Amino acid sequence: MSMLTKTERKSRTGRLFLAGVFAAILVGSVTMVYPFILMLSGSLRSDMDINQMDIVPDYLTDTRVLVRKFLETKYNYDPAAMNIYRQGRDYSFELASVPATVHARRVDDFKAFVRETETPDHWHILGGLRTIRNMRSVVLDVFSERVKAHYHGDVDAFNRDIGGVIRTWGQVDMIGPNWVNPRYDYTPSATFDIYTELVRERPLAERAMVNITGEFLQEVIYPAYGMDGVEDYNAAHARPVTSYDVFALPRRLPGRDRPALREEWLTFVREHCHVSFIRAAVPEADYQAFVREYFGRDIARLQRHWPARNLSRFEDVRLPGEREWLFAAQATVYRRFLESVDPSALYLVGPEFAWQDWLRGRYGDVDALNRAHGTDYAALDAVRMPIAETEARYVQRHSGMLRRRYALRNYRIVAQQIFVQGRPFYNTIVYVGLTLILALTVQPLAAYALSRFNPPGMWKFIFIFMATMAFPPMVSTIPQFLLIKKLNLLNTFIALVIPVAINGYLVFLLKGFFDSIPQHLYEAATIDGASELTMFWRITMALSKPILAVVALNAFRLAWMSFMHPLIVCPDEKMHVLAVWLHQFQQSAPASAVFASILMASIPTLLIFIVTQGTIMKGIAVPAEK
Repeated sequence: MSMLTKTERKSRTGRLFLAGVFAAILVGSVTMVYPFILMLSGSLRSDMDINQMDIVPDYLTDTRVLVRKFLETKYNYDPAAMNIYRQGRDYSFELASVPATVHARRVDDFKAFVRETETPDHWHILGGLRTIRNMRSVVLDVFSERVKAHYHGDVDAFNRDIGGVIRTWGQVDMIGPNWVNPRYDYTPSATFDIYTELVRERPLAERAMVNITGEFLQEVIYPAYGMDGVEDYNAAHARPVTSYDVFALPRRLPGRDRPALREEWLTFVREHCHVSFIRAAVPEADYQAFVREYFGRDIARLQRHWPARNLSRFEDVRLPGEREWLFAAQATVYRRFLESVDPSALYLVGPEFAWQDWLRGRYGDVDALNRAHGTDYAALDAVRMPIAETEARYVQRHSGMLRRRYALRNYRIVAQQIFVQGRPFYNTIVYVGLTLILALTVQPLAAYALSRFNPPGMWKFIFIFMATMAFPPMVSTIPQFLLIKKLNLLNTFIALVIPVAINGYLVFLLKGFFDSIPQHLYEAATIDGASELTMFWRITMALSKPILAVVALNAFRLAWMSFMHPLIVCPDEKMHVLAVWLHQFQQSAPASAVFASILMASIPTLLIFIVTQGTIMKGIAVPAEK
């Protein structure tokens, strides 16, 4: 019934009153919807932009922000790694430098260089291969699927091969090779072969090229002079630089006119660089003589430790090629040899130096290069690899795909964990299904018996049912656990559903509704010869759909988000339901993924209410009309 009559609604005061009521309702709805919208917006973000409060994430409209989002995933949420490979000085991905313009000729030449020179495996690192706080990239998913296919889905075989302890394929990831680290080495394996194969297949922008200059700055210069400015560096060096961004590490030992850089170069070569990136311009006979003395002229000992086991004499030993990776024993011998060599004979090898040589062969001199690339380099030895421009161009060309990927990333990760990698969704569906079956059979039967037959002492039963509401669930937790444990039902679905099979309040509610059904319907059914079960099903249950919808929704809601009881009686991870999984997921996942998990967990309850709201409202309106 309306609060105002038709005449009052037409008056000015009535209209103002109604306008105020609608305005209040609108403000109230906004205060309820706005937090939900913020959560929805947060579920589309990552650590880089989770603190922003705008409704629409910037990367959906700004390509520069999208580039930063790409860098965050590529460099495994590690700004330090990004600074090494891109030779930058950015403290976060949110502040990562993005090229204002992209020169297509530079990027095309760089792609041609990688393609034509067939760069070796240890010059590349594939990004996005780490699981960081439950966050996984598309590249890592592809890698995991290939590893799974190689081992035919046998996790134990994979663990035996790599000495791992993973339980599901969703736990597969890979720490990127730290090629420049002087102590780094790897053992060839099927998994590593899959990795190197994937590196070759993925776009160049998704790979990080080894940057010797970036490593030199990170390991030697920044600890000594800081990375905020070049003032301290210029004060200690004969040749000043305008910025670390344009700094180029000399390929060979600097001259004595640059004593500080000369000493730093030697420190880097001796302590911070893998020998696979160091070579010596010396006669091969000197290396053969050193190897002969190192192994005590014992050719059998050499054959046991050397990668090339077919050596029959020391004269077969060769200096490593400029693109050759040196494994453990060979690397140790070669480093000892380099220590005996005149430092002026040493020189560095790697992708940045090979890139400079490729440009020299293509353009001849720096002037031709500057005209073609739109640069102003003073010498070819100062040219840097256009990594940042390659990344920016890739993002520009695939902006739509990347925006969809990052917008749905959190939902994809949550879906993988609850549908594919684990069993929380399956366990919850079984738990909810059993709960609904019991709620819609046992409780209506009990309420029907009380309402239909009015047994002696009925109100005592009802009092007992209602008394259960006087005690909080925590009071019964320990007795329930001890009883279930005594019956050896821990980690079973029976342990989950027994405590929720009967709800005293719902029995009382159902009885009250059943009492409102006219008795003459039962009398007519009895005259027609209907059995008690037929009357229960064809009359009571058929006329009680509104209240049954309320019971079903309540049972569904309690079972769907039940946490404490499932956690106690089903501690085994394989029996965890969705609420327990959500709690554990929230302990390690970033806020954006937590928002996505909460929204996904809320969808079924929302859908159930939308489907049943008509029936529920009917159940509220009909008794009022009666």
